[in-house]
Amino acid sequence: MTSSATTDQQLSVTVERKPGSLVEMRVEAPAGQVDTAVNAALRRLGGRVRIPGFRPGKAPAPIVERVLGWDAVKQEAVDGLLPQLYSQALDREKIEPVGEPEVQLGDFERGQPFSFTATVTVLPEIELGSYLEELRVPEEKTEITEERVDEVVEELRRRLSDLVRVEDRPVQAGDVLRATLTMRKDGEPLGEAQEERDVEVDRERLVPGLADAMLGLNAGDTHTVEVTLPEDYAREELRGAKVEVEVVVHEIRERHLPPLDDSLAKLDNHGETLDELREHYRGRLAEVAAREDEDRYESSVLQALRDRVTIDVPEVLVDREIDNQLTEMSVQLSQAGLQLERFLEYSGQTIEQVRGERREGAVQRVKLDLALTALASAEGIEIDEADVEREEKRLASGRKLNADQRRRLHRSVHQDLALRGAARRAVEIARGDV
Repeated sequence: MTSSATTDQQLSVTVERKPGSLVEMRVEAPAGQVDTAVNAALRRLGGRVRIPGFRPGKAPAPIVERVLGWDAVKQEAVDGLLPQLYSQALDREKIEPVGEPEVQLGDFERGQPFSFTATVTVLPEIELGSYLEELRVPEEKTEITEERVDEVVEELRRRLSDLVRVEDRPVQAGDVLRATLTMRKDGEPLGEAQEERDVEVDRERLVPGLADAMLGLNAGDTHTVEVTLPEDYAREELRGAKVEVEVVVHEIRERHLPPLDDSLAKLDNHGETLDELREHYRGRLAEVAAREDEDRYESSVLQALRDRVTIDVPEVLVDREIDNQLTEMSVQLSQAGLQLERFLEYSGQTIEQVRGERREGAVQRVKLDLALTALASAEGIEIDEADVEREEKRLASGRKLNADQRRRLHRSVHQDLALRGAARRAVEIARGDV
């Protein structure tokens, strides 16, 4: 627990740092600043209140105060002065709060100094230790096997295949149907009215149980099957739900694959021979694997960096991260035509349960951001303001922002670019490029 104090003719600030990433500031404004705030409050109130015998804003201050009472004037003065004093104190002491302060006010009277105490959460101090020598993560490279190339070539044959209508047999595995699928839960259709579409009878591509239910059907048949949607189903509110799917088969087609020879390369416009075609897709696979390897490596490095630090993550930051996640979730649900409240009904959860489920992930995310912030400071990572401006323009495109929104956007973009820079530097360190 430490304390410090600064003072000048305008303001007196005493700072005491407390456990739990808390800072307590005692701020005192001189009597002259109090009187100035009272006079400004009277002018503002005089412009808002109608007093018989005077035009708006023209009544003398004593009459305004007599009509409204000292308590109203005092409240207006405090409301105008307090944010100014708090902001000045933060700037003076170079304190960056991460939440709203708890404020205790002292007495407020004309001709007397005015003081208040503000307790606010700040970023915790983080020790990275000997990260330059100890932050090391082994890299793993994906091998492009002949089997993987075979799979890609077979997928290519599927894409270039012809679909031929059949009328003398029922549905078989691998067929591509023209069908209408209607999903219902508790008898109610899910989503908009369904239209005819292509459906491949493949267990790997359809929800469990649906492909098997189609086998043996004939063109013109209608069949309803109950299935359980997988836990990774696209619509989060339906994951694990039991639903009924009505299948109407309009047409059965079988897939005719092109031959596996040099003609396939010419058909795909990638080489003249099958070997050249395979080499082309082997190179494509290597490019994709390199990007995925890099992403996995960065993820492993960031986890190692995060695990290096032991800190008590401020609850206000955890709550803010969960709030951001829920806002993003609400937007995604809204785009799918579902409100958050409806999602909670479907899933049988309360908002408190959803917040609880997301808490540990939020703690880890905040912890990583704090570790990256510490690394950016330790490594002296600088952000090009031109990059900040470009990103701001991209994010603000089509939006009208007021001055406060622009300031918040600037801080957010600057912080995000700093974290990205720190992440890149962490990867360099982990590889030994120190």
